[in-house]
Amino acid sequence: MDAPSTMEVRHNAPYRSIRSGPHQRGTIINVTRTTPARLSQEDILSLIDGTALAVHVPGFVPAEALAPARRKLIDHPDRGALTQATEFQRIGYAYSEVHDDASREHYHHQARAGIQRMRELFAPYASPSDVLRLLLEETWQAGAHLMHMDGRKAFVGICRYQHKDVDLNPHTDALERNLPAGHALHLKAQLSANIYLNIPRTGGELELWGTEPGEEVYGRLMGGRTWGIDRARIGPPAQVVKPAPGDLLLLNPRRIHAVRPSGDEPRITLGHFIGYYGTARPLELWS
Repeated sequence: MDAPSTMEVRHNAPYRSIRSGPHQRGTIINVTRTTPARLSQEDILSLIDGTALAVHVPGFVPAEALAPARRKLIDHPDRGALTQATEFQRIGYAYSEVHDDASREHYHHQARAGIQRMRELFAPYASPSDVLRLLLEETWQAGAHLMHMDGRKAFVGICRYQHKDVDLNPHTDALERNLPAGHALHLKAQLSANIYLNIPRTGGELELWGTEPGEEVYGRLMGGRTWGIDRARIGPPAQVVKPAPGDLLLLNPRRIHAVRPSGDEPRITLGHFIGYYGTARPLELWS
């Protein structure tokens, strides 16, 4: 069941969907709908403690900034295949592509140039990733900044493409899978913030299960697959959300989530991860 598209926007107003599946019978799942001015530290904490499945901020990117950037991005020459899943394209280099010292060096080497490229694509308007960073700095009591890895700053604001008929299978995301041997950041939680630039007319819905498996359980759910989970193994999602172009959606990516195949136009997003180390420490961002 898709979330209603005509719902009134109210401060911290949850809309609810009751799904009866084999794993979550009769469970009520909240998706909080709010505005940039009213986003709160409590909204962010609700994703960590599990009282909300997602936080939805409609119209985060103004239409006048979105339209020209979208025209540039649809066929941008800098698009390249994601290393570990070549059916997906991106502008920028994701930390999930890091697998050895050389790829880690490449990630950090291109970080600042990658951030600047997105600024230039959205000029004369502000880059949505910059606006997000400022919003989190203002919202979180201890502030927010780029992730630091061995004294080097991370890239943030990767532009991701999901083309027609490509299925982003159920999966989870975890920074630790790409950390160098012996390195630990002591993350207490990991969140993601997706800004939607282009949404297909049919398909492209975000599916949320509300289930957070540990790495061992996730590995068993994957079976023999190299990436993701077969939907048949986990039953229907608890909530299905169809964002609109310009929307911001925050969620906990360590809970199982997926994106249905696009039926016509590509689904284009700006992707960001947020590291949580406790309320006394700043949030950290990377892509």
